[in-house]
Amino acid sequence: MANHDDPENTDDIRELLAHLLAGVTRKPKTHWKRLIGEVTALPIVFNPRSNWRIDPKGTLEEIEAIEKAAEIVRQAHPYVPSPKTLSQLDGRSGVA
Repeated sequence: MANHDDPENTDDIRELLAHLLAGVTRKPKTHWKRLIGEVTALPIVFNPRSNWRIDPKGTLEEIEAIEKAAEIVRQAHPYVPSPKTLSQLDGRSGVA
């Protein structure tokens, strides 16, 4: 992701979270990415506040730091395209 101000997908959100956490700790982005895990896009219709979620791992302190970072990022970037939206943009039907 070249621009942290405009994440375009779940990978960009994960990158932004890791960048933020690495900036305030002495641990590298790779450490934080491993603990953040995958960022999952959810249907906006069922998740109006934000359509992405994480399932962090690590110590209690690390999980708390990740959750705080997620709240900061979520305030600025609550939505990412859902897989269905992406398939529609690509011209696919999105029907399995």
